[in-house]
Amino acid sequence: MAYDPPPGNITTNVEIFQWINDTIGGFFFTGVLFAIFIITLIKLMFSTDDIGKSFATSAFICMILSVLLRAADLLDTTIMVIFIILTAVGAVWMHVENTKFG
Repeated sequence: MAYDPPPGNITTNVEIFQWINDTIGGFFFTGVLFAIFIITLIKLMFSTDDIGKSFATSAFICMILSVLLRAADLLDTTIMVIFIILTAVGAVWMHVENTKFG
């Protein structure tokens, strides 16, 4: 399906990304972040045998990207908060896996 070009001139890359994000309904960078999360999680799970570290690292990478995208007003705040929570869960999970009980 074809979409109309944005009104006026686009002078920066941010304006292009804002138009793409608005055209898709705000889900472009959300989808990109979740794809990056899944790809890095699977890659790290195969390269290391520690699932907790893989989850924490993937969540941390996506958290940093989500903060940058939110600063550029390309991402919704709730998605950023979700990745912050996932990073905290990953840190706790990694700590619990590394703790020796008994």
